[in-house]
Amino acid sequence: MKELFRDKTRDKLTQNFNSLGIAAVLSERNRVEEKVENSWYQRSLGIIDIPEGLVKWINILKRDGSKNSPPRWWVIFGIPDERPVPDHKAVDIKTIREKTFPIFGKVVDVVWKGTDFGTGLIETLSSDEAVKNLAIDIGNLTLHSYTKEFKGWTLQVDRRIKLTNEDWIAIQKTAEYILSTARIL
Repeated sequence: MKELFRDKTRDKLTQNFNSLGIAAVLSERNRVEEKVENSWYQRSLGIIDIPEGLVKWINILKRDGSKNSPPRWWVIFGIPDERPVPDHKAVDIKTIREKTFPIFGKVVDVVWKGTDFGTGLIETLSSDEAVKNLAIDIGNLTLHSYTKEFKGWTLQVDRRIKLTNEDWIAIQKTAEYILSTARIL
């Protein structure tokens, strides 16, 4: 009975990856990565492991709906990076989607804003057309560096997604940019 009501977003995303020819495996529950980006009002649906590529795992978070708000999902891509980063210089940048008309308009451009501590990520990501198209197609993106729960970076999407090969290539390209940044923090 419990299986009938379980949220199957993680299962569907795993099937999506496998249908694109990208190996994806459902992980055991209660891994440390489930706590990354997880706030008190969210719960993790579990980890998807990606054996090949720069993104090694994906966590799906959900906030259940209430009578006044619908449910929400976040997809977190984990990019391990063993290079040290001081806690007080954590990178925190996100996309700002510019629209033809506020709220309802079509997205015409995407820029990155936030604190990148001289890594050049804001300029690099804002000027790459594939990364812009990724944000236009799948939603708002947020990039954080981490040193506690795991060492590396997270690329967060603020909704459920169904990826295409072009989207996955753009995510891998973003991970390449991240891992090639100078770490003189």
